[in-house]
Amino acid sequence: MEELKDIVARNLTACRKAAGLTQLQLAEKLNYSDKAVSKWERGESLPDVYVLCELAKLYGVTLDYLVTEHADKKPALYGREKRRTRILVVAMSCLLVWFIATLVFAMLYLFEAQGAGQWLLFVWSMPICCIICVVFSGIWGNRYHRTVSVSSLIWTIALALFLTIKLPNAWLFFVVAAPLQLLTLFWFLLRTQKTKR
Repeated sequence: MEELKDIVARNLTACRKAAGLTQLQLAEKLNYSDKAVSKWERGESLPDVYVLCELAKLYGVTLDYLVTEHADKKPALYGREKRRTRILVVAMSCLLVWFIATLVFAMLYLFEAQGAGQWLLFVWSMPICCIICVVFSGIWGNRYHRTVSVSSLIWTIALALFLTIKLPNAWLFFVVAAPLQLLTLFWFLLRTQKTKR
């Protein structure tokens, strides 16, 4: 059993370093404490099978890879490349939204259907891009990414409504956004406390 703990500890350490994560960042992704991650990497304890499966998914390796000895000592994964690919996917998704907005704007301009509100296509592209970021940060990101994405979504929707709806008291959209922002921050703090336990 001691030998298995040592093998898993070495593999977990190598995979985490290859992925470019600190113990704290890994702990946040798994909703564990960094002390638990440290114990796993020192061979003092073993993560349960569910956590090992989550780690294998996170690192892009098999469960078998994590529990067997490797002569080359170098994990066959693509930590930094995976991160770059994810950033490119999010960026391309947002650029697609802006392309569609530009295309619709150009079509309206060409067919002389010009009005006062075509520029609002670009304003509403901002919250749509934030929605994309919220979705991808929910899949790939940590709680910091989710909090920033949700905060951006709140304020861009408030701005889009402010610029779209011509009311004398349209500034109240920002007043409504402020408590939503506070709720987002409290949610972030609550998630932080759960992770530390």
